[in-house]
Amino acid sequence: MNLDLLLRHAELVDGTGAPARRADVAVRDGRIEAIADPGTIETTNAAEVIETKGLLVTPGFIDPHTHYDGQATWDDRLAPSADHGVTTVVMGNCGVGFAPVRPNHKDVLIDLMEGVEDIPGAALHDGIQWAWESFPEYLDALSSKPRAVEVAAQLPHGALRTYAIGDEGEVNGPASDAQVAEMARLAAEAVEAGAIAFSSNRITLHTSTSGEAVPGTFAESREVNAIMKAAQKEGHGLFQVVPAGLMGEDPDGFRRELAFYRQVSLDTGCTVLFTIAQNNVQPELWRELFDMADAANAEGAKLVPMTINRPGGLLLSWDTFHPFVDKPSYVEIAGLPLAERLERLRDPALRKKIIEEPMQTPMFEHAATIVMSSLGSTYLPTTDALFEPDPSLSLGRSIEERGVEPLEGIYDALCDAAEKPATPGFLNVFMGNYAEGHLGAVHEMLNRPGTLVGGGDGGAHVTVICDASYPTYMLEHWVRDRRRGEKIPIEQAVRMLTADPADLFGMKDRGRVAKGLRADLNVIDLGGMTLASPRVEHDLPSGSPRLLQSATGYVATICGGQVTCRNGVDTGARPGGLYRG
Repeated sequence: MNLDLLLRHAELVDGTGAPARRADVAVRDGRIEAIADPGTIETTNAAEVIETKGLLVTPGFIDPHTHYDGQATWDDRLAPSADHGVTTVVMGNCGVGFAPVRPNHKDVLIDLMEGVEDIPGAALHDGIQWAWESFPEYLDALSSKPRAVEVAAQLPHGALRTYAIGDEGEVNGPASDAQVAEMARLAAEAVEAGAIAFSSNRITLHTSTSGEAVPGTFAESREVNAIMKAAQKEGHGLFQVVPAGLMGEDPDGFRRELAFYRQVSLDTGCTVLFTIAQNNVQPELWRELFDMADAANAEGAKLVPMTINRPGGLLLSWDTFHPFVDKPSYVEIAGLPLAERLERLRDPALRKKIIEEPMQTPMFEHAATIVMSSLGSTYLPTTDALFEPDPSLSLGRSIEERGVEPLEGIYDALCDAAEKPATPGFLNVFMGNYAEGHLGAVHEMLNRPGTLVGGGDGGAHVTVICDASYPTYMLEHWVRDRRRGEKIPIEQAVRMLTADPADLFGMKDRGRVAKGLRADLNVIDLGGMTLASPRVEHDLPSGSPRLLQSATGYVATICGGQVTCRNGVDTGARPGGLYRG
């Protein structure tokens, strides 16, 4: 047989959770042609042979929670996800996206995405080439652009409600029967065209730049039920949602959310995928919510909790976000080169002035409040990559020992970090999944049956997080290096990054290494895997900054049978397109 690619003598971890085994994997025409005993397939039959002895071969990773909805229309690579073994990304999460859209609503949807997901509006204005109105037309536009990864899209509630109600009433008010019927019709149309799920937002903190809540945040059950009944295909329907109370600000609200999801699932037969994390306000609440989900599932509901496998938080630096970012005295010097800026920032009089001035922007003020409440889980950049640091090393502990005010401690730590070239220059604020100073809660979540790993927000919050690197974190920390608790077996880790999301979203052609499936694969040197420090790049269409993070250890990433990345270097191959449900 003539092959396009042959991976020889691999340590195959096939995504099913089965024990790793030695095997050759043959690829032809973008599909897995054969899996055989090592050394039994003739190399002369293959156009390219990759010797993988001592290396892992896994399915390509599937990221279920990204926000590349705009970026996918201009970017053919989709970093940072493409740097971490990801071959399929799911967009349209949290109820925000860009279709369907009326011509007079384009700016509304951009303002919504900018406010909720921290993607610069200037980049979206400059980058998006609007070639659609309906959701099917949006999918057609996505399918026309080859990429290094495959994209799959969900129908977002915010865009749907804006389209159906925006010119006729209050987008966050109760919908009329006619408007609900129109949303249901559009949902059915979207799913028929290939939308893989319907997404919504329920957290009131998510607002547009003008302060408008995401349309759908306050939607009644009759509206959600009508949409989900319409958004079914072959008996499969998925409702992705970010819940009220997620940050611990309203524990009773989160409990009500779980009751709401239970009823929606029982009423419509859909699966509800909801985000959850350990928060610093109610650090035990997550366990109660998991128990509630289990109880609902025992009654016949289908609730799936999703959590990130790492501490969730913010990266602070003078070049990205920090609690002084919009204070007038800082704004005056913000445009100076960093070295010159630091010299000014070290001036005692200016330091005092900046610290004492109030913030000007509600969105930044909210983020600063999160930082101030998380000092006990904020860490200085003492290493290139922080995984599970000891609380004794926290900034909060340092502030207590120095006896200074919290804002003074943050200000000085930012200066110290920026002046030490041996460090990446960021303060790491762990505002979720680290309330107890270790990842024990996360380990328990990851081992609860039915938990989905996700929430990296690839493409979003571009100057404050870079959690899209979570697949590398999974392998380097949880599988190989963890010291402060139990590890996770490689077979389980790979299954959670591949087959689990594939099964949830009904992707039958990927997520496993099996004959006939799409040849989305990774060749991994687990011993050589290293998560690099985050870095700032000004490569968005407007020249706006974003955080990127690369990794070593990915010998090859293969999408649709073509090597798209080799030893961390993009090959230029673009075999990825649109996955339609």
